[in-house]
Amino acid sequence: MIKQNGMADVYTDFKGLAQLRGQAKNNSPEALKETAKQFESIFIQMALKSMRSATQESGLLDNNHSRLYRDMYDQQMAVELGKQSRLGLADMLVQQLSGKKAAESELPGKTLQDYRNDAVTNLYGETADTTMDERRAAAKSIGKLMQVPSPHAANAPGTQGKFDSPKEFVSTLWPHAQEAAAELGVDPKMLLAQAALESGWGKAMVRTADGRESHNLFGIKADRSWEGRSIAMQTLEFEDGLAVKRRAAFRSYDSYADSFRDYVGFLKANPRYAKALENADNPQRFIASLQKAGYASDPNYARKIMSIYNGHSAFEGLTVA
Repeated sequence: MIKQNGMADVYTDFKGLAQLRGQAKNNSPEALKETAKQFESIFIQMALKSMRSATQESGLLDNNHSRLYRDMYDQQMAVELGKQSRLGLADMLVQQLSGKKAAESELPGKTLQDYRNDAVTNLYGETADTTMDERRAAAKSIGKLMQVPSPHAANAPGTQGKFDSPKEFVSTLWPHAQEAAAELGVDPKMLLAQAALESGWGKAMVRTADGRESHNLFGIKADRSWEGRSIAMQTLEFEDGLAVKRRAAFRSYDSYADSFRDYVGFLKANPRYAKALENADNPQRFIASLQKAGYASDPNYARKIMSIYNGHSAFEGLTVA
């Protein structure tokens, strides 16, 4: 279906686009408006695609056919939203391409100052009667909360930093491993080896859809006793020797230090890990007992950790205090 002005009502309608191109050759103002709307539709479609890619699939009904129909729906929805020009992009394009200067009161959307004022209002419950001095004071408070940290802070112990190498993973977490190991009576290298396997040396930790870190180094799930934050995601579990996908909730911490502390508490609070703690002075028996008690479903869990513990170069030069 094609409008008289050339705007396609269906995203597969290429005749409408061809007609629009013909009108554009005649420098039609209507063609300029509709072209701008088409651009806004493309922008919306890109935004939808980006959001879809950031959302984890459920794994139950997701297949090539469902993804095809979902993409078709998104494209048609982008066309419909673009026709309404709710974002104001089309109006801005028309203004720029036509060379006409609009008064500030006629500009589409909000100005940067509008958004700043709205942010202050939303955070502090202000009304239109709020004085400018009160707004400035609130904005100053917000500025302190939103200060950008030093680029070196990301890799400091206990923060959200990503690790560039296994060596950096070990050197950064070593103080936390020593502290936790002292409470459990185990070799801190064993804790780092287990954390390395569970987190992929810090590069495969549980993350939110928008990439925020969980700091969960030991893959501990959020059971009913957990009262903190959690992140739900797909994980591989071994059942009868076969790897299957399952959706589970994992604990989320504010820092790596919190992850180590919770790991210690988790083992001490669960009676089934008592045998492992009895063998804390023997790394191989300790991790084998953890696996036997059901800490992980991977039948090769203990063997993989011992391989890291005994042979990885990242542990060279470490000395227990």
